[in-house]
Amino acid sequence: MKQKEHSISRFVMPRDFSRSTRVSELIQREVANVVQQSMNDPRAAAVTITHTRMTRDMSSARIFFIMQGDKQAIKETEKVLNKASGFIRHELISRIELRYIPKLHFAYDQSIERGLRIGKLIDDVMYKERGKNKG
Repeated sequence: MKQKEHSISRFVMPRDFSRSTRVSELIQREVANVVQQSMNDPRAAAVTITHTRMTRDMSSARIFFIMQGDKQAIKETEKVLNKASGFIRHELISRIELRYIPKLHFAYDQSIERGLRIGKLIDDVMYKERGKNKG
């Protein structure tokens, strides 16, 4: 009677980080460096890159940023960054060894504002509940 051979390869865990995740993080880090060090526009100096989302084929990257300022300043900075995306992409070519550097699209990251709003709503509800329990 022949015993079945168990192949370990069936049970190999997937990598913790996919290639697209690694490339995304690399692009995020290098874009942040370019924006802080190589751009001469003072509006870009106030920007913090929060995260990057890549398309499946890695041909395009959406770069999310935060900054302090009113809505007008944020929109203006978003325009500046998108206009400079060609320059930033060109800078990435000399910094990153990839066969293809994705097209860059910048967008303001609203997740922090949303989180603060949700936190405030929760605090308000908790405050009202405490008031009901006391009264």
